[in-house]
Amino acid sequence: MTPEGAWDIDIRNLYYQLMGQDPQLKYAYDISVTEEGGTLLCQVSYMPYKTGSWPEAQSALTVSTLGELLRAAEDHIGADPLPIRLTDPSLAPDDLNRVLQQAGGGYILCALNRDGTAVTYTPAMGMEMEECLALLEQAGQLAEQIAAQETDGSMTEREKAEALYTYLISHVKYDHRYNSDRVNMPYDAQTAIGALRDNLAICGGYSHALQLLFEQAGIPCFNMTGKYFGQSHMWSIARLDGEWLWFDATSDRGLSPQFGLRHFALEELDPTQYQWEPGDVELLLRAEDARPRHGR
Repeated sequence: MTPEGAWDIDIRNLYYQLMGQDPQLKYAYDISVTEEGGTLLCQVSYMPYKTGSWPEAQSALTVSTLGELLRAAEDHIGADPLPIRLTDPSLAPDDLNRVLQQAGGGYILCALNRDGTAVTYTPAMGMEMEECLALLEQAGQLAEQIAAQETDGSMTEREKAEALYTYLISHVKYDHRYNSDRVNMPYDAQTAIGALRDNLAICGGYSHALQLLFEQAGIPCFNMTGKYFGQSHMWSIARLDGEWLWFDATSDRGLSPQFGLRHFALEELDPTQYQWEPGDVELLLRAEDARPRHGR
C-alpha cells in the first residue's frame, strides 16, 4: 500500500529529473498530483507568458522588455502587487528578477511572483511598507536638493557627474561599525538615507546615493555587486556622454579632484581587484536601452 503523499513526492522527483534533461520545463511554477479511481492525475502549471495561455479578462500592465519592467516596478512601488502581462517569452525569469533588484533603493525587495504575472514588493528587515516608502521619498528629496545645489544648466554632463561624485565622497564617511560592531550598525547605512541624510554609510549607501544623484542629472546609473579584494562590495556603472563607465565612490571617499580621483569614470576595472558577473552588466545595459525615458 503506497503511503498517502508518496505519489506526489515520486512525481515531483521525476519532474526534476526531466527538467535536468529539458531546462524549459523549469518554467512550471506548480505541480499538483491526485489519484482518482486508481488513475494518477498530474497537473503542471506553467508561467502564462511562456505559454501564451493567459487567464481570461486579466487586467494587467503590458510589459515587453526588461527596461519596461524596471520602469513599471519603479513607478508602482507600494503595498499592492503590480499585475503585469509579459509579452516576450524569450525573457528568462532569473534575468527579470536580477533587473528588478535595481528598484526599491535597498528598502523594498521587488520580485516576480510565482507565475510571472505580477511584481511583488516586500519591505526589508521586517520594516513597515509605509516607513520604507517615506524613507525612499526622503532620499529622493535629498538627492534633488543636493543636485540643485551642486549643479546647474551651464555644466556639461561630465562636470555634473564630477560635482555630484565629489560631494558624495567629501561629505560621507564610512561606517566602520560594519567591521567592528555590525550588530549595532543601522540598516540605513546600506541605503542612500545613510549617505545623504546621516553622512555615514557603507558601500551600499554610497552606491544607492550616487544612483539617485546621477539620475537627478539625467545620467543613467545602476548598482553593481561583486567582490573588491575578495570582500563583498557594491559600486556603480553609469552612462556618461554616451559611454558606460565605472564609479566606486566608497573607494574614493575623502579624496579631492585636485589630487586626482582613482575610481571616477573608469573605462575598465582591474580584474585583480574587482570580481563581478559580466552577464549582469550586459543585462542592465539592455534594460536601460529599452527603459522608457519619462521622468528621467
